[in-house]
Amino acid sequence: MPVVLAYDDKSPAEKALNYAIKHALAHNTVLYIVSTVATKDLVDRDNDVRSVKDYVEAARQIAADAGADARSLVETGHPVDAVIAAARRVEADTIIVGRHDKTAVDRLMLGSVSEKIIRNAHCTVIVVQ
Repeated sequence: MPVVLAYDDKSPAEKALNYAIKHALAHNTVLYIVSTVATKDLVDRDNDVRSVKDYVEAARQIAADAGADARSLVETGHPVDAVIAAARRVEADTIIVGRHDKTAVDRLMLGSVSEKIIRNAHCTVIVVQ
């Protein structure tokens, strides 16, 4: 079954990308690299979509160069909802996320995408630190 990587262009995502590539290769499965655009302002949305597509495609190319069957998905909406919906749609059995170093106060105030995915996912979630 496929694996989904929740991906952004921040440093913990690179570790998660490397782990996801190894995981996909070890399990001989498709790797979906998923990122989201949540901008509400239509003027900025085009730039945001282009930027997200660029870094997701770069990640997909890294995975492909390593031998993985990698595909990119750019979704709109809240990252948690979008990643979980994409995982359901592609019938993934695993979601891989990177963990950003946030303080307890940050998590309380802002929430944590990885924590919310863990709580709401229908499948196994692997958190890469």
